[in-house]
Amino acid sequence: MENNKKRAILLSILLLIILVTGVFIIIRNKDNNKENKYGNGDETFQESKDNEKKETDKFYYVEEFADESIFEGNGYDKIFKYNGKIVRFKGDSLQDIKSKENIYEIPDNITLRGGYWLINEDEIWNIKYDSNIKQIIASSFDNKGNKKGNIELKDFKGKIVDDSYIMVEHMRVSDDYIYLSAQTNTQPTLHIFTKEGELKYSYESVSSFDVDNKGRCIFTTQGSTSLPYGFYMVDSEKGTEIFRNISYRLNPIRFSEDGEFIYGFDKNLNVFHAKDGSFKESIFEFGKDSTYLLDDYDIKDFMVEKDGDIYYSLKTKVMRDTVIELSDIKSSYYLYTKQEGERPKRETTVIITDSYRNDFMDEAIKRYELKYPDEHIEYNYTYNNENEFGENAEECVSKLTLDIIQGNIGDIVHTGGVGIEIHNILATDAFMNLTDLIEKDKSYKDLNKDVLNALKINNAIRGLPINYMFYQYELNEDLEKQLGLNIDFTNISWSEVLDIVKIIEEKAPDRHLFTLEMEGKSPWDVFEEYLLIANMPDLINLETKEVNLNQQWFKDLLIKFKDCSKSKNFVLGNAEYNLTDRLHGSLLALTFNRSIYHADRLFHFNEYNKTNSSRVIPSFIGEKNDNRTGYSMMMYSINNRSERKENAWKFLSFLLEEDIQFISSRDRTGIPISKKGVDRMIADAIYMHRLSGSNIDGYNNAMLENSHKINYLYDMGYLRLGISEPIGLYMNGEITLDEALKRAEENVMIRLNE
Repeated sequence: MENNKKRAILLSILLLIILVTGVFIIIRNKDNNKENKYGNGDETFQESKDNEKKETDKFYYVEEFADESIFEGNGYDKIFKYNGKIVRFKGDSLQDIKSKENIYEIPDNITLRGGYWLINEDEIWNIKYDSNIKQIIASSFDNKGNKKGNIELKDFKGKIVDDSYIMVEHMRVSDDYIYLSAQTNTQPTLHIFTKEGELKYSYESVSSFDVDNKGRCIFTTQGSTSLPYGFYMVDSEKGTEIFRNISYRLNPIRFSEDGEFIYGFDKNLNVFHAKDGSFKESIFEFGKDSTYLLDDYDIKDFMVEKDGDIYYSLKTKVMRDTVIELSDIKSSYYLYTKQEGERPKRETTVIITDSYRNDFMDEAIKRYELKYPDEHIEYNYTYNNENEFGENAEECVSKLTLDIIQGNIGDIVHTGGVGIEIHNILATDAFMNLTDLIEKDKSYKDLNKDVLNALKINNAIRGLPINYMFYQYELNEDLEKQLGLNIDFTNISWSEVLDIVKIIEEKAPDRHLFTLEMEGKSPWDVFEEYLLIANMPDLINLETKEVNLNQQWFKDLLIKFKDCSKSKNFVLGNAEYNLTDRLHGSLLALTFNRSIYHADRLFHFNEYNKTNSSRVIPSFIGEKNDNRTGYSMMMYSINNRSERKENAWKFLSFLLEEDIQFISSRDRTGIPISKKGVDRMIADAIYMHRLSGSNIDGYNNAMLENSHKINYLYDMGYLRLGISEPIGLYMNGEITLDEALKRAEENVMIRLNE
């Protein structure tokens, strides 16, 4: 009982601290994001009103796996309609996908080898290149296998490979025309032929197409000068464009059975009005309406029946440069039966409390529920995105703090990157000590132990960082050589860095120590965070609540900083923004492991080093000890009052798995805490830009080494503000250093003892 009272008192004290200072983290992160003001910023989540279904229009799908087979060839991964049944090729038969029965045996006088095969109701069509007569031949057969005729297709614009065959992507036949999409040396070209074989029209860079019974053709493009990315409807007879919609990239695309609507994939299965191409609604989302995601599959074909049932043909995804056996490439077929009403709800096993929604958590929950279909994660957030949260941070932090004190929170709480003071809140037992669970977890051997230890407070880890960011500097090796520097930059203090200003003044008066965007700020405004957080652990003891700012080494450092900041060689603050050259001739440029994709950072670093020489070094250490800090924007804690701690840890443990860790790297809020996740992030970055060589290896190796130098995963931000503000007055010449340190110490003592 006494312990509970003490805990309540301590949490109440924390409230005052956090209310006054909790927004600091948000302010700092907004400043950090300024390096990304020219792109790659946080994306805003906006729910489309068009996607909202009326209460009377709610529906869901029941999934049924139909069949799987080894991929055989062109036409074998498509879905057709035969005598009113939805079918696909299975060997030498047509299989009803719904009943899984073979309903039609291909006659013996038709050999399904060579070319592209198509079922057109009760007709069978084939198109292939006849090397003997050097012609593209379209052949039709009746349902008994009797050939109805051959049509020579003239002016074919596709690629004929080795004078042997053509590569057909898709084919359709109407009463009057033959439609054919075939590979060229670049993107496929859509051909519209008459039944006499004359080419009427062709369209380049077509990725998918379909036709109806009204002489209309709908197709999507990969983008060209004449046809930008989007989808188009044309009149097959006249060749005129009926409409275009360049807001969506759909692949594949299909008409509805009655021709009134168009279905196409742009992340979801969307429905458009066929009269003008306008958006109607989204009806299917993989991962939500299916028990799998499309990470490992490509959609080859689909069909939507009048009653709303959906059939899918999927093929094993084969990445570029990936070695894979042909037997491993599978065609899979699924049927989704439409059901009116709401999907039966699963029992909630974990509730997550968050200040704002983020894409990573949304996707992680989706994947978790796919893996554990009997479990449901309830995701409760106050704002739709981080930007909205930042605009209302003070109010949101206040509410979250009160909710934590009162216990009005879920089983898991987002504690990193939401404005609360990490050290104070994790120094209490409001959240569960995760140390034993982390050390016993199957992923523990792959986790960055230094980062985890940097979060220990009173020998307990009460938050799990899914990823983290830290500071590094890019060092200009060309200027380093010119200045004749013989310094260990992997273990350099701030005072040693400042000493270089005098050397630059003497040996390279047109150069600078730093390049950093100033935006009208003073040098102290820009650098105080990094200088102070490296030294605060030697100025303040959070455990004993002792503070001593009046130490001579600290005073000397501040005097030196003020002197150096007056030099014209201290910082280049108005350089034109350039992702490739961040140095602009200076010795050092600050960089973060957030806001920009790792692939882009590697690419620009490599581009710079093609004609210049630079390397990445860790952040500078304190004057007395090698204090280095990091921060986690995605740290989660388990409510100590939760009755579902086991379920909560099961979910957090899931977030440490390799696939989820890799996903966390795409959030641009840091690098994964798991080495496997980091390795995947690096491999993906190298693959994306086809990177290799010593520059790439050097950057990645340095980043990994620097990530193990973190001592603190919190930076005492609320205390730092109390120190930096009066020191800023000293830097501006408004008060003496002794007066500044006295005020700063008073500020810290007040906050430590509130």
